[in-house]
Amino acid sequence: MALVALVLVLLLPRAQPPTGTLLVAVAGRIDGSVTKSPLMVHGGGGWVALGDVSGAAPAAPGERDLTAVSLAAGTYDGVRLGGDIQSVSITIAAGQVEPLLLGIDSGHLIPGAAYAGNDEVNLGLGELAGKFVALPSYDLVDQAGRQFTPSATSGKDLVIAAFHTTCHETCPLYTALFFQIEQHMPAGVTLAEVTTDPGTDTPAVLTDYAHRIGAPWTFATGSADALSSFWKPFGVELATGDSHVSTLALVDRHGYVRLVYRGVPDIGSGMPPGLITGLSAQGLRDLASGGDGWGASDVLQALVTIAGPQQPAAAAAGSAPPFTLTGTDGRQVSLTLLAGKPAVINFWATYCPPCRAEMPLLQSRVGPQSGVQLVLVDEGDGNQAARDFLHSLGINQPALLDSNLSVGHAYGAIALPTTVFVHADGTIAARHIGQLDDGVLAAQLATLGN
Repeated sequence: MALVALVLVLLLPRAQPPTGTLLVAVAGRIDGSVTKSPLMVHGGGGWVALGDVSGAAPAAPGERDLTAVSLAAGTYDGVRLGGDIQSVSITIAAGQVEPLLLGIDSGHLIPGAAYAGNDEVNLGLGELAGKFVALPSYDLVDQAGRQFTPSATSGKDLVIAAFHTTCHETCPLYTALFFQIEQHMPAGVTLAEVTTDPGTDTPAVLTDYAHRIGAPWTFATGSADALSSFWKPFGVELATGDSHVSTLALVDRHGYVRLVYRGVPDIGSGMPPGLITGLSAQGLRDLASGGDGWGASDVLQALVTIAGPQQPAAAAAGSAPPFTLTGTDGRQVSLTLLAGKPAVINFWATYCPPCRAEMPLLQSRVGPQSGVQLVLVDEGDGNQAARDFLHSLGINQPALLDSNLSVGHAYGAIALPTTVFVHADGTIAARHIGQLDDGVLAAQLATLGN
């Protein structure tokens, strides 16, 4: 009987592991193609071959399905096309289809441009189509002399701050801010303080500085030309001493600038003693003042937002704070003059790449054609700089000048860009921090029309 049972067991079909389908598509910033290359995904400690693929890679938002492959259900953490490898989180569920979009340039994977899941694929098509601004290519080194480049940081969200080791005002405050962020930041985030003083801040100096204050994150430097190119999109120039532009930016894991903070962070009482002793009299006054109204909690919340798909604007009850500002055309405008019609109030600055990227969308969708007023509020640039910025984008309306940032602070515009949607009765419908996309803007305009 035991022999018969054994024979029956051997003859019975073995249960197959559950499978799903991985649908792989490609797109590029411009029309291109993929030459015949092996495609693989990584999971379970090894690479799984999906076969050879080839064909056209149309410019986004167009895309082309490359292949559909049955895969064992589970999680995968990388994709390989030919010799190019990219980290990406792929989840295959039994009986379901998981889309994977690969960004292609000259037949190769674009660093950071691998998107899995419906929401991520939609985000990827928007990024590749130029709706979001990519951080220009950079070639820096960290304190250990290792490369700090887009390839080295792809797949991670970046928090980057301008600093140098001989600053005694805002730079120690930014470093204290990094200590606060580092304690609570989500996985997959890289913190990097990037110098504006390459003459002083060599890798050896940065190593000593990091060791002295006990900082575990990246400190980056490079040649004067490389650092000038890195900071140029943010309006930050190379500087020494205590006089420089204080800036922090959030860059998503695909290499796109999502938010820009300017000025002095609110550190509260969390300043390490070793950093306090390095503050000048002005630095101590900045610490005691509470800064410009933003701090670690705001940056951490923004990181949670950009770590996922594009989020809808958050609801915000209450009345829009009153204001009176002078425009780039010399005219004064107050909130009372805007009453009776819904409004979209956009807070921006010339040094903010995502502000530049979203403004043509606002100009084309908001205004007389929508029945909604568009109010552009420049945060602290000055008349001529704001006018030049608008002219360069072909924007045909004046902006209001919030020279001391008080109106922006009253509306919660602690990071740029920030857009506030206001009902005709003057109540705030929603607030969106970060660059707008078509879907969010369309949904909010529809709400204002009700």
